[in-house]
Amino acid sequence: MTGQPTKKVAFVDAGRHPEIIEMVLPLIAARYHLERTDDYDADYVFHSCRGYDVLKYSGVRIFVTGENVSPNFNISDYALAFDKMDFGDRYCWLPLIKLYRESYARLLLPRKPVDEVVAGKEGFCAYVMSNLKDSAEERTKIFDLLSAYKPVHSGGKWRNNVGGPVADKLAFQSKYKFVIAFENSSTPGYLTEKFAHAAESNAIPIYWGDPTIGSIFNPKAFVNCHDFPSLEDVVERAKEIDANDTLYREMLAEPWFPGGVEPECLRNETFVRFFSNIFDTPHEQAFRRNRSRWGIKQERLLFRMYKKPHEHGIRMLHKYLLELCRRKSQRGNP
Repeated sequence: MTGQPTKKVAFVDAGRHPEIIEMVLPLIAARYHLERTDDYDADYVFHSCRGYDVLKYSGVRIFVTGENVSPNFNISDYALAFDKMDFGDRYCWLPLIKLYRESYARLLLPRKPVDEVVAGKEGFCAYVMSNLKDSAEERTKIFDLLSAYKPVHSGGKWRNNVGGPVADKLAFQSKYKFVIAFENSSTPGYLTEKFAHAAESNAIPIYWGDPTIGSIFNPKAFVNCHDFPSLEDVVERAKEIDANDTLYREMLAEPWFPGGVEPECLRNETFVRFFSNIFDTPHEQAFRRNRSRWGIKQERLLFRMYKKPHEHGIRMLHKYLLELCRRKSQRGNP
């Protein structure tokens, strides 16, 4: 688009394929022309949680993550992450669910006619999950508890019981009344695409993860595990809905957002304002991190730990030995 201000940006610490950063950029593509560079003096540096190469870059640093990792404002000027917190103009809550644009956009549309949805249902509950490494035990527990009531069809690599991993997650899940949508951990604000994928299937999500999700999505449209004292109670609620066709249909008719209105914290305008505050401010005034003495010392320490661990270890050993000698001297021991 002609007339767009050009901003030179670098991508770093986001892996070989920085998808998470590239997923953020469409939020501001209509307002700015972002020219990517590998120069260490790039005006702006988008970085994530896969290293500390960002410390080589002198520009304004913007942290973006798709993982449940908190930003370090000693090295980042600004951040978009999962934490529910206020930090002046330096922070914006950006749950991963927002970046799955097609799935998220469907949450804003009117629900399909209930009769049409019900006609396509063939089974009780679906689950598509492939990775249980370093994952919450609640995922296994809900699967076992629900399976004791009725078969839960698993279409991922984990406990697959449908003849192999499914090729189309949405098509598979759409055949079931319920879909398990469990995050790999539970933290306020940690809300990923799992809820959107379940909702997109026109199923009733059984959700666990972000305990604040009820303030974002309509509690009448899904089963929020955080509203119950135990997963056993969650299963009892699912059984109640499964046995009561009127209740089931009522839930299918509910909008995904309370009153059908997207909350302000998830509207595109919120993120445009956040980035505008960064990019429309004169560059030298846009810095927020401590670039004076103690800020520099912290960055040097982190850089040695990451890039020169042996040198860092020797420094730490030297400090330890000096401190040990000082303490012995104070006790009067030569």
